[in-house]
Amino acid sequence: MALVSVAWTVTPMVLIRPFAAQTGADVAISHAMRGRAATLTLALLVLGGALAIALWPRLATRRGRLLSLGAPAVLAACAVLGRSNHFEWMFSPLPRPEFDAVAAADHVADDDLVLAVAFGGEARGYPVRALAFHHVVNDVIAGEPIVATY
Repeated sequence: MALVSVAWTVTPMVLIRPFAAQTGADVAISHAMRGRAATLTLALLVLGGALAIALWPRLATRRGRLLSLGAPAVLAACAVLGRSNHFEWMFSPLPRPEFDAVAAADHVADDDLVLAVAFGGEARGYPVRALAFHHVVNDVIAGEPIVATY
């Protein structure tokens, strides 16, 4: 159970690497696995914990008892990782961006690259130089939440 949980948790991390090429199949597999990780890892943790409790009295050796404690610890770590987004550890999203009118945006040079988004009659510009640090901007345009990234 611990090996299945580790494999299920680590595989999406290996398939989706921020600075490496990925295939459509890698993204699809990773997305499907991440979508089921929270439920699967919790179920494996509960089953593994129950099994460790049931086996404890029968384990006479120190090695057996260490394994019966170690496996639930691995399962618990996978249950935590299955509920977290490891990409947010690398990229801290900008949660509440502030905007200036184009004429007042003196921190953006004329030749700076800007990611522009227009939706519902509203428009925003995200300077790529600012995005380079955060990589992700959480914003709301015309009442719809969006994620700007490049």
